[in-house]
Amino acid sequence: MSNTVTGLTDLSSDEIILPIIEKKPFKILSLDGGGIKGLYTALILQHLEEAYGNPIADYFDLITGTSTGGLMALALTSKVPAAEIVNFYKADGPKIFHRQSLVKRVSGKIKQILHKGKYDNTVLKTAIENVLGTDRKMKDAHNLLCIPAFNIGCGGPIVFKYPHKEGNYHRDGNIKMVDVALATSAAPTYFPIHTIDQMQCIDGGVWLNNPVLAGICEAIDHFVVQDKIIHTGDRHIQFEEIQVLSIACINPPSGESMKSNPKRSFLQWGGALSSIGITGQMQFSDHFCKRLVNNKLGGYYHRICSPQDLSAQHCKDIDLDLATPRAIETLCFFGNRVGYDYRAAQSYLVNPFFETFKTYVTNG
Repeated sequence: MSNTVTGLTDLSSDEIILPIIEKKPFKILSLDGGGIKGLYTALILQHLEEAYGNPIADYFDLITGTSTGGLMALALTSKVPAAEIVNFYKADGPKIFHRQSLVKRVSGKIKQILHKGKYDNTVLKTAIENVLGTDRKMKDAHNLLCIPAFNIGCGGPIVFKYPHKEGNYHRDGNIKMVDVALATSAAPTYFPIHTIDQMQCIDGGVWLNNPVLAGICEAIDHFVVQDKIIHTGDRHIQFEEIQVLSIACINPPSGESMKSNPKRSFLQWGGALSSIGITGQMQFSDHFCKRLVNNKLGGYYHRICSPQDLSAQHCKDIDLDLATPRAIETLCFFGNRVGYDYRAAQSYLVNPFFETFKTYVTNG
């Protein structure tokens, strides 16, 4: 019997010709939520795209993103250049998170607490449509996708995905990307609830602001499975390991004074209640996934973190809906600095993700 491997079987003879099975890594890009702070992430993506010469979507089998990270994931998988995503934040950010006088800011905060959300999503929707188009659907994506949101109707998480045969998954194929972007970024008290096919959705950041777990779960459930052969395009693939590039938004340090008030009311806690939960979730996801991928799954995990040298003034200039000229300038400074660093001194940390193109072929 011949052991020739060509990918064809000749049934008229006793010669069995086995298909070529390629061994490949399954590569994931994960993008955190953070409102206008996504400008920091977008600039890093722009530097990586310029350094390696092709659209980011060409290098990753799956892209996952929450809130502003979900918006970026949808733009990247639509082959929107990272430079255009940067311009979206610079040009449309101040319109979406419009600057107000002191009196209007105070009245807006009161409205946010007692009456309704701080912003409507009309400007946001128009801006997203300008980036993604009005008719592009999840089935048109160039990558596998995992975009977290939270369905308040059933009281549980929801992840919008690219439809794939490996999981017999078809629910989201005809949902417009614009709707998914509005759902994952519908931050409570900031933007209104967004309804998709009777699902009332709010920001995925309430449970998974760092969405790396969503991407890894999708990988190990359907793609990186022992002895499983994936038929994608005209190739037979066995994914041997997971490689994960996780990119944070810029986040000011969350620690407080040792003399802070130990007996606080709800109002005294204020926004710290939600930020503590989000920060804890992001840090735990990073801690867990780093050990899972590097130590247990035998893959490679790297996270591009928030800068560690933010000054007190920088922290005052940065918030998820602060889109003042000074805030934009600060985000650009740190995004460019970190982006340049990963193009030069730390390029060895990200090179493994860009040495080969993605393997999985979508229908997009």
